[in-house]
Amino acid sequence: MSSPPQKVSLYSVNDLKNATDDALAPYLTSLPKPYTFKQQHSSTNVRLILGYSAVVIAGILFYADYKLGWDATKAYTGPACVAYFVLNGLLTYWIWAVEAGTVFVGTREGGQKLTLKSSTQKYKPIYKLKVSYEAPSGKKWQDREIEGSFTQWFNTHGYLQKKELQSWLAQNIEVLGVAQKEGKAAVEPTTETPAIDDATLAAISGAGGMSFSSGADAGTVPIPATPSTTAKKGRSKKKTT
Repeated sequence: MSSPPQKVSLYSVNDLKNATDDALAPYLTSLPKPYTFKQQHSSTNVRLILGYSAVVIAGILFYADYKLGWDATKAYTGPACVAYFVLNGLLTYWIWAVEAGTVFVGTREGGQKLTLKSSTQKYKPIYKLKVSYEAPSGKKWQDREIEGSFTQWFNTHGYLQKKELQSWLAQNIEVLGVAQKEGKAAVEPTTETPAIDDATLAAISGAGGMSFSSGADAGTVPIPATPSTTAKKGRSKKKTT
């Protein structure tokens, strides 16, 4: 059973970015063969190893000091603190310099590699995506930065429209465009909903990342009722004499 769509605040650029980032991997890994990308988690694994190692060191030191006392553990406190700060420093470097906003790394049949890095600017509802698509030999077939407005794939209720996002990706990423043209890309149908109006867009740009209630609490977007296509016609009666 699929989970219900998640509603985000239209006034928080960070929430809009995170929701868009989260929608990339499920789409790219669910494309039919030979366009399916298998996501690589090596970068995430390194980040987790560094982070958890620092936490384990801090936890062991605290437990030893609690059980054995300061006199028994003071010889290990200095090296443990140094190791903790070194690991945290490496973690910070890895996140900001190595990953640098990477939200997806995947390979498809044949070894072609797709890397996506996302970013936003404060007060601007613009989503930037750096695309790198390369051959197994390392030759880059596409290396560019694309950008689009969140209003292109979020409706006025704060729900992400998958069809619109996938169309935007296909228009700007060549391999996805080829997949769509050949009818290989499976795009989920969505209900047509009104685009974000100019007033809301202006509020997003000037809100400074602050969240406000959108006034719509329904879990799904209401669909207007379709009027009946049949109508009863009155018949004239002849007056008999």
